[in-house]
Amino acid sequence: MKRSIALFNLATLAALACLCQAATAQTDSQWQWRDGNGRMVYSDVPPPPSVPAASVIKAPGRFAGSLRPIEPGGSPAAGAGPAGDVAGTQPAPVAAAKGDGKVKAESMASAEEAFQKRRAAQSKAEADQAAKDLAAQERQVRCAQSRNYATSLQQNRRIAVSAPDGTPRHLNDDERQAELQRVNASLEQNCA
Repeated sequence: MKRSIALFNLATLAALACLCQAATAQTDSQWQWRDGNGRMVYSDVPPPPSVPAASVIKAPGRFAGSLRPIEPGGSPAAGAGPAGDVAGTQPAPVAAAKGDGKVKAESMASAEEAFQKRRAAQSKAEADQAAKDLAAQERQVRCAQSRNYATSLQQNRRIAVSAPDGTPRHLNDDERQAELQRVNASLEQNCA
């Protein structure tokens, strides 16, 4: 019995290793580029001719950059792309068109800055939500305690309060009714 479980576990591990290897091999044959709107595109086929080669970030194979000819000036070769798109209809990023590394570095820095701002805003929103959740839990506990206290007052249990000198004294019937009205009003206002 133990041996069959061990063999099953070994077979499962081998299958998982094969799946991981296949997934890794598949990602090595993918293309990655930025489209005309600046969005990242992942595909297992090359980008259309309307995408400048400078926008291609990852390509499979050793000579992936030499797969498409580029005219001087960074625009793609003349002609129509897939679905009849005329080459050059999508605006190329400024850094890719000029080949200017400084502009690309500035755009990367601004993208990083925007990411940090979004992350800070998300962290703040999560902290605000956690504070709201904690306040709601504390409110529920206070309301449950107030309801229990009101039930004790209604059942005529002996309720002791501290006198000004610190000694305990019990509420009489009139004080009990006034306290019950105060607690019920608080419950209606805060725990409805």
